[in-house]
Amino acid sequence: MSSTAPRECRLCRSTSNLKSCQQCKLVEYCCKDCQLDDWKRGHKILCSKVPKAVSKAEEKIDSFDIGEYATRNVGTFWVTQAVAERGEIVEEQEAQDACYDAMGMASGSNAKLLQVLSALNHFPLSTEAWGMLGHFYQYEVTKDPSKKKLCAAEALKMYDNAVKCATILNPAWSEERREPLIGDVDLKPYMRALYGRATTLKDMGQIHEAIAKAKNLIILNPSDNQGIRDKLCTWFLEVRDTEGCAHLLRKYARCIDTHLAYADVLMQYFLWKR
Repeated sequence: MSSTAPRECRLCRSTSNLKSCQQCKLVEYCCKDCQLDDWKRGHKILCSKVPKAVSKAEEKIDSFDIGEYATRNVGTFWVTQAVAERGEIVEEQEAQDACYDAMGMASGSNAKLLQVLSALNHFPLSTEAWGMLGHFYQYEVTKDPSKKKLCAAEALKMYDNAVKCATILNPAWSEERREPLIGDVDLKPYMRALYGRATTLKDMGQIHEAIAKAKNLIILNPSDNQGIRDKLCTWFLEVRDTEGCAHLLRKYARCIDTHLAYADVLMQYFLWKR
């Protein structure tokens, strides 16, 4: 979210007489007419439908029973340990396909949000659906910097649920794990959720917690195709942890990365200032 984005009415873009929606607190309006019009246009989805869908899905997470879902044998090649042992959950894959469709929809659109909610309703433990809800709150609800932490707080709940679901479905993916996971396609929703959670913690001002989560993500996925190393280098320097930054730069010394090169220059400057 841009720190320079102005506060404005969600509907007409006016910057005068702004008041927050009293229910979600995430968006603002200049008058009752704009608020009512936007409600009819679809704000009721974010403000009313999403909380209800989230509450319903969270109940399903806590009472998950594999026997309630269909499974099919897909062999053991290039699948997770859990899938090899129990088979692929049909509803999980169908929800994943629905999420793939949502990825092609307009950012922040009602259609995209409804598609993700449909996936979550179909399979409440969909790591991808929870992660996409997290991304929606983090980046797609509003560009208003004054709402950044409120959106981040909601995003964090979604990412936490995504991580929880992934570890329920794949016990070998425990967050206490200290060795890399095999890089199959089924890992991608989980890795995206871990990345989103780390960056959301930073948005909330919890930089030390963000660093801890990012470091663990590097352990689980050393190739770092999410690119968390760029963020982590910057965070290390923000807390003046030059040793942590130096270790990360050495780890990815073979990578041609202008962000890391710039971080190296900053680190050398901080060391010189000492």
